[in-house]
Amino acid sequence: MENKEEKKEELLKKKKSLEAEKNSIAKYMGPHEHDEALEKEWGRINAELEKIEKEIQELENQ
Repeated sequence: MENKEEKKEELLKKKKSLEAEKNSIAKYMGPHEHDEALEKEWGRINAELEKIEKEIQELENQ
């Protein structure tokens, strides 16, 4: 039980960090700016956030 809660807490911390990073990128990526490196990073962050959400859901459903 403890391990499950620790894992969830770790995932939530990582999620919060990634969301902050995503918000930071959003400030620099305007509607007319298409920086390829930022777009790749944005995609990576979104994919990782999706993965974290799935892991959290799995932990909650156990």
